[in-house]
Amino acid sequence: MAEISDTQALRADARQLVVGPSDLYGLHRKILFLAFLLVLAHSGAMALKYYAGNDMALGLVPLFDFYEEHNIPTYFSSLNLLLTSCLLFATARLARAAGHKDVLAWRILAAGFLFMSVDEFADLRIILSKMVKAVAGAHFEAVPVLSVAWTIPVAAIVVAVAIYMIPFLLRLKKVYMINFALAGAAFVFAAIGFETIEGHHVAQTGGVRDFAFMLMVTAEESMEIFSIIYFQYFLLRYVNEYHRGVYLRLNY
Repeated sequence: MAEISDTQALRADARQLVVGPSDLYGLHRKILFLAFLLVLAHSGAMALKYYAGNDMALGLVPLFDFYEEHNIPTYFSSLNLLLTSCLLFATARLARAAGHKDVLAWRILAAGFLFMSVDEFADLRIILSKMVKAVAGAHFEAVPVLSVAWTIPVAAIVVAVAIYMIPFLLRLKKVYMINFALAGAAFVFAAIGFETIEGHHVAQTGGVRDFAFMLMVTAEESMEIFSIIYFQYFLLRYVNEYHRGVYLRLNY
């Protein structure tokens, strides 16, 4: 069971783990380091694939390929999104305890990151794409810009959430308002914008995953990963500024 406390004199015993702000900053630095390692590993795998002509390399190429599913980058992204969701739920709880008015906004953000975490390993986008194509039928193919079907309902949800979040962002201190918005815009552009561009490219090349396509995938996934890490940093700064001295006690 987890409990948030502002008691300074906390100690860890055999059944309790105490997590403070410094621990979270340390974890964030490790996540950033792992992200750089993943980009390097993916780049090395792509060099083996496109320059050495080795599509497998004892399984290392698909293991670190950003385009593949159910591999190490997918696992990392899913866990990192889940961690962000937990941080946001904790922030919502702190906001409620402090009597702030934006509890629901924090919870909506947390739920969104939780959904993205599940989608990352369960690939819910495939289900969404099939549903959209089943409803739209031939009309879907008649609109060239809609090359990736799942982006339609997701874009509608993103716009609705963004409109709802405008008053919440405006109530934040300027540094958090700007950087939260920048992180969100970068992530949405990577997840939806790049995905649409890639879909057009695949349609033009007849489904061939050429080098240009892989460059776009690398840019997309890298931007997604680092925009989340960027958001985490300012979220930790926010919590440390407005809820200084708060510790998380994990009972087990």
